[in-house]
Amino acid sequence: MFTEAQFGGILFAPIVIYCIIGVVLISVIRFVFGRTGLFSLVWHPALFELALYMIITGAVIVLAA
Repeated sequence: MFTEAQFGGILFAPIVIYCIIGVVLISVIRFVFGRTGLFSLVWHPALFELALYMIITGAVIVLAA
């Protein structure tokens, strides 16, 4: 479950992998929200993105466990 990942002889903690997955997912969501204009409905887009990133990364960690 929570074992280190090895890339090129370097060991990475599992949280690093989960954060990278979160960044990829939030990038897709940001693209969709930008194209559809949903960011205009949000009061503070930067705080919204941060909160969404935290939720997504937490969900990835919970699903991986």
